[in-house]
Amino acid sequence: MAFKDSKGKLLLTIACIVAAMGCVATAASGDPGTSDDPLVTKSYVDKKIEDLSLYIDEKLSNGSQSAGSSTGSAAQTAIEVVEVESGQSIILQAGSQIILRGGSGSIIDSKQGGIADLTQGIDLRKGYEAPANHLLMVPRSDGRGVFAKTDCIFMVMGKYEVK
Repeated sequence: MAFKDSKGKLLLTIACIVAAMGCVATAASGDPGTSDDPLVTKSYVDKKIEDLSLYIDEKLSNGSQSAGSSTGSAAQTAIEVVEVESGQSIILQAGSQIILRGGSGSIIDSKQGGIADLTQGIDLRKGYEAPANHLLMVPRSDGRGVFAKTDCIFMVMGKYEVK
């Protein structure tokens, strides 16, 4: 009778081991990150973040490559250096930003207002001298800009046209 109890215990132990191995094999068969295997490693997460970063960088570089050479692009995020000769004007589109880095110029406004001087927090109207090294922004595409009294160098972000 003791033999039957030992044999029963042995069979029960073998059955438990087989069942446990089956559970382990089933759990190991899922792909990382899926509902079959929701736990992932740090290297898997790092790889996904790197892939996403490369995708974003590619999209940003494609956007700046499509910008025109004589006019800026609304999606353009880089600042472009623009030289304007004496007697010419630089006319900006809505949302464009400009900084006078060299020379002197006067503001061109419209009936609806002037150019916002974000550095001082004032509205610059026709005849005002364009202040050097101030961040200026045009709110609408209605002919606002800067007339170059001398040869000027501007830093521009956004759409513009030199006339």
